[in-house]
Amino acid sequence: MTVDFSDPYYYLFPLMGMAFFVILWLLLRGRSAKTQNAALFLLLFANFALHFLKLLFPPYCEEDFGHAVQTITPENVCAINTMIFPFLFFKKNTALCDYMFYIGAISGIAASWLPMSIENSVPFDFDCMRYYFCHTSLWVAPVLMVVFGLHKLDYRRIIFTPLIYILDLVVIVCNEVMLVAVGLDGLGSLLSLSHGNGGMAFGPYDSLEGTAILDFLLLFVPPAFKPSEISQGYAPALWQLFPVVIFGCPLGFLMCLYWEHKHFANDVKRLFGRIYALFNKYRFARRRIRYGGSRRCLADVRRIKWRG
Repeated sequence: MTVDFSDPYYYLFPLMGMAFFVILWLLLRGRSAKTQNAALFLLLFANFALHFLKLLFPPYCEEDFGHAVQTITPENVCAINTMIFPFLFFKKNTALCDYMFYIGAISGIAASWLPMSIENSVPFDFDCMRYYFCHTSLWVAPVLMVVFGLHKLDYRRIIFTPLIYILDLVVIVCNEVMLVAVGLDGLGSLLSLSHGNGGMAFGPYDSLEGTAILDFLLLFVPPAFKPSEISQGYAPALWQLFPVVIFGCPLGFLMCLYWEHKHFANDVKRLFGRIYALFNKYRFARRRIRYGGSRRCLADVRRIKWRG
């Protein structure tokens, strides 16, 4: 399905995803934490299973074997999230659950509104419905995990999410190199940046070249990571490191502010309290040195004169 803003189906499926979120919230909001955990885990596991079972259905079962197998590998960020989210949810590591919330929400919602990878699909066919179900699950489950209090965000940990995201890009690069090495993908995919470049791991998409947005982002990319006389391409994955950290951390802060505003306000008050305490300590210390020292000096002078 191409992105056509005049097509009512373009709005229908993302709105259906939002309705699915509301319905699941209404069904689970009064349940126990055990029930909520089980329901969200089953949703993520169903997404995981569907990622591989799609090979049994058209168009994948009718395609070239190499291309079909490529679609179940970690070829893009959403594919990676689909494959690891059930295990991250089960593990309950704080930084990894943070990653689920931030990257799951961003990638899932963005893919629902910009369905680039299902071009030529027919609305309500298997692949179209699978696509929207999978990407809706990527943001519904992590967001409900936070809404239900199954995981507590901490704005201090936001810095870890961009770094984990860069690891995702490294996985995409390694996956594409492996596909080329075993002959399941052509070498041109590594050179053209038009295919096999999930998450723009190898460099910006061709369609972004020359745009103002890309020119602005490249201002934060070190020259060593950009094309030059020595290197004709971008440093895989690493070229995004500084832009992702610089812009990802403020975005993550805004995303968690609804849950973390009291924590942040308390930390700000505590910080100003410490600054004020240090200022008073320094100010009173100078006053004691100035006045206490002058008094001792005057007393010593009088003592010397009296002895003389």
